Amino acid sequence: MTTFPRRYTVRAAFPVIAILVVVAACESSDKVPPKGATITVAANPATIPLASGPECVGLLNVPDCGTANVVATVASELGIPLPGQDVRFSSTAGFLFLGSKTNPIDAANIPIRTDKFGNATVNLITSTTATVTAKSGLATPGTLTINTVSGNLSTIILNQDTTSSGCSPDLSLTSCSETVCLVAQALDSNSVGVQGVVLLFVLQNNVFNGNTLGGTFVDQAVTTDVNGKAKSKFTPDGNCQTQCSAAQGKSCKGQFVVTTQGASFQSNTLDLTVTAP
Repeated sequence: MTTFPRRYTVRAAFPVIAILVVVAACESSDKVPPKGATITVAANPATIPLASGPECVGLLNVPDCGTANVVATVASELGIPLPGQDVRFSSTAGFLFLGSKTNPIDAANIPIRTDKFGNATVNLITSTTATVTAKSGLATPGTLTINTVSGNLSTIILNQDTTSSGCSPDLSLTSCSETVCLVAQALDSNSVGVQGVVLLFVLQNNVFNGNTLGGTFVDQAVTTDVNGKAKSKFTPDGNCQTQCSAAQGKSCKGQFVVTTQGASFQSNTLDLTVTAP
């Protein structure tokens, strides 16, 4: 067994210690928000259509991929956006980068400073569903799952489903116990259904003459089937009887709409009216 004098062992350790000190200094030099701050992550699109391209092979070594712009917003405990904070992104899949796809800069786990609106931005290219996490100091980390879908998603069509059991025949309800059934279809540029898209059913513009129409969706977030279709049901809530009472000269209105996660795609709207006894 060969042994070395202690002085060589100590000298050999110096470069390693120096590297660790530099890394630690880099981490500690980040400008980060105080405890109680939060980070919210959003992406556009939040559902990425996969398509072939040279960047897929060059960056991921796969034939099909897609790209999303990811934004992390840092806010104080009071909800005030915080500029000048350093955010570090990580992802369970794909490649995080800054710049263009032809000349990308690896952006995983490097400090990216928030702008005057408290936003730090990065790009993600991936061929599969990925969960992105954004961290900054003692702030509560933000996470977002970004889905992928095969096919060039182009349109979402929303219709009322009047054929399923227990569904109202129209969108003018005369009772708060009625159920509206909805069916949405995600289509590509050739009007072919796109499978695997997560669609969100939403009621919007639901305040009319001071009366608020609330309710509950059954299966509000639904993944499209092999034909690109997703179904949901809506029933007014317990406040409907007082908010929408015809006896008190009231009625309620709202609009149904379906979006992808992140709302990068949106369907047509359907108008709903409720006039209870």
